[in-house]
Amino acid sequence: MFKFVFIVLAIAISSFAGILQNPERAPGHTQVADSTGDYVLKFRGTLYDSVSATRLDGPHSDNHKHIDNEAVARLSYEGKLTDKFHFKGLVQISNDKTNRDIPENFYDPYDGFPYNKQSDNNRTWDIFRLSMDYNVGFAKLVGGIDYVSLGVARHNKVILRGDEYQFRPWQDSSYRLQIPAPTPYFGYEFKVGPLTYQQYAMKLYHEKNLGKYMHAHRLGASLPFDIELGVSELVMYGSTVEPAGSNPNVDGDSTGRDFEWSYVIPFIPYVFEEHFHGDKDNNALAFDLSVKTIRHWDFYGEMLWDDMKSPTKMFDDSWWGNKWAATIGVENEQKIGPVALNWNIEYTRVEPWVYTHHKGAGYVYSSYGQSLGSDLGPNSQEIYTAIEAAYKGIDLKLYVSSVAKDTSFSSNLYDMHTQFDATDKKFLAKSSTYRYRELGAELNIFPTEWMWLRGAGALYIGDYEGYRLEASGGLTW
Repeated sequence: MFKFVFIVLAIAISSFAGILQNPERAPGHTQVADSTGDYVLKFRGTLYDSVSATRLDGPHSDNHKHIDNEAVARLSYEGKLTDKFHFKGLVQISNDKTNRDIPENFYDPYDGFPYNKQSDNNRTWDIFRLSMDYNVGFAKLVGGIDYVSLGVARHNKVILRGDEYQFRPWQDSSYRLQIPAPTPYFGYEFKVGPLTYQQYAMKLYHEKNLGKYMHAHRLGASLPFDIELGVSELVMYGSTVEPAGSNPNVDGDSTGRDFEWSYVIPFIPYVFEEHFHGDKDNNALAFDLSVKTIRHWDFYGEMLWDDMKSPTKMFDDSWWGNKWAATIGVENEQKIGPVALNWNIEYTRVEPWVYTHHKGAGYVYSSYGQSLGSDLGPNSQEIYTAIEAAYKGIDLKLYVSSVAKDTSFSSNLYDMHTQFDATDKKFLAKSSTYRYRELGAELNIFPTEWMWLRGAGALYIGDYEGYRLEASGGLTW
């Protein structure tokens, strides 16, 4: 009863959305620097506690009320060593308690982010992030272990979502931690006039002691009339994890892969390098566009071509390999007196088989069991709209979402198409698709510079029925 009252009170007074994912909003209260200001270290500590109550009836849901509590201690830091070298990071320790059973975690990445089971209803886990950049004049060198993001979408990125995370009803489980995992990476950025070139090499994880890698580069152009256009390429590969002989595809059986250094060379299209390696990797092409020609408005979109038979037939459903995903959206930002308003609407569509690969999990668009693109996964769509009003330290957000997710073969990240499967595809088959609507609200407050609170509630209607309530509060110094 106490926890239910706490949730209701927290929703009545609560805090800024996303603070758990974006601790950098809170200011650093402690700073160490030399007399010249060339060497600076800022750090801050945060303690917070959160509680959620979820009750859902639907696929894989038991219609029982689940109470989950998380206590967190976090140290964030940032600084510079001369004006050329900057760094930023955090370390965080979490303790989760729940009224449901927590299974054992054996630290294989395909089971999700690792945790330590302390008892049937308690677990602990930790996470760290570090990003660094060094300006060498003609380029910026970057690296660390952090989230890499590509794309312009606000709610559902389909290229690289980075640390973006939304709760989905099918995630209502203690089986795994649903957060995306940071990745070790290094790369560089070049800027020449209106052009920006970015390139990253990343280490992914699926099975212990087996390599999995990803490379991404993007060429962006700042065009007249406040238009931004980007073209990206991505490539994934790794050691085969399926048992020998289990994959009937002739090119998918029992291969080991090491890091391909040629992908690190800048300015070479990956499509040519893939041929150089024997045409055995999973490559993708992506585009993003942002048009801010009209004041206060942003019309944006991004598209991922995971595979295709030919560009002129990419929308042909008779070939399963025409795999694409797209998000289009509109955002309006303006101020009415002291109130900042933001309105956003997005539509996302992910075709069947997107992010999967016929050679198996070592080539799938995933790390730690999570999609690197949209968390909806293949064969899904979502229409999402939200309005947000901010006044001083108060932020109110209302949103509505309509989601459709297929569960048939071709709809899971690790579904593997073989030469014996149908060559066509079916988007959101009626007999196997779950549909629901989500109506949510978040009320957020920073009472002081060193304190924050957060509360939210969501109602689910459709094939998933029920609610989810969340509340959290913390201190930062």
